[in-house]
Amino acid sequence: MNGLQLSRDYYFSVADPLLKHDFPELYDRLAAGLVGNGSECFGFDDEISRDHDWGADFYIWAPDGDRDKVPLLQEWKDKLFTENPPEYPRSRSGFGARIGVMTCGDFYAGLIGTPATPGTLNEWIRAPEENFAMAVNGMVFADGPGVFTKTRNELLGYYPEDLRRKRIAAKCMALAQTGQYNHERTASRRDWVTLRAVLARFSDAAIAMAFLLSKTYRPYYKWAYRALRDLPPPGGETARLLLEISETGGLDKKSQSERQRRIDELCAIFVRELRAQGLSGSGDWFLATHGEEIQSGIKDDFLRSLPAQYEI
Repeated sequence: MNGLQLSRDYYFSVADPLLKHDFPELYDRLAAGLVGNGSECFGFDDEISRDHDWGADFYIWAPDGDRDKVPLLQEWKDKLFTENPPEYPRSRSGFGARIGVMTCGDFYAGLIGTPATPGTLNEWIRAPEENFAMAVNGMVFADGPGVFTKTRNELLGYYPEDLRRKRIAAKCMALAQTGQYNHERTASRRDWVTLRAVLARFSDAAIAMAFLLSKTYRPYYKWAYRALRDLPPPGGETARLLLEISETGGLDKKSQSERQRRIDELCAIFVRELRAQGLSGSGDWFLATHGEEIQSGIKDDFLRSLPAQYEI
């Protein structure tokens, strides 16, 4: 039982015919769907997800020129759910996003800070990556004028290439520092607390790298690993090796060796992918070398001037 499918079924079987009947002149200018905050918007909802903010629901998006119609449409939607409750109505808590009626521009501005696709570097870096993931997930059920979908499709085109390269360079440095350099040293010192921090930082950087290489926005950390498993290569291999690394505990020599072998295997996969995408031509095994090369090839003067390890 998937919340996104429940919402789609309810929209087309109940809401859409009534919306067209009740707003004949406005209907063709509206869009509707379920996008944004919530596990169901990513298709990751399960039984545990149903304890709060889950169930059938949908947004209605109006063009900015029809902002004055938003209160009337919201009143209509509230009445619709009261008089025609879905089998699994969406529960509400104080933590979930309100799914209602708004303009297309207000929806995007609420997530990424701009009413349409960002036009400057500052606009791209202002919003967290997880917010971009929420802006393009889910499903658009209908979009008469195509305004909402136009911005969605532009965002799906991903970050400007220089920004992607800057972030890849930083992840190269982080992976080299944690996995290729400090894992063995920390384990040899039997510093369990720092080793856990090293492995956590390595895993986070590896997940981020896989998303950057596949040109896909990484969702909120709780769902990042789940989404990683569905990415094109190297997503699946990254997920497999990270799981094996996380399941290999202990400070003993055998555990240390097994973890390092998998860390090295994953880093080698990233090196091959960096070369395959033309991001780096280096044959070095050490990812920091690739990070420096990628950083030096960035065209934007500001991004290129930053240290390779600098996260932006």
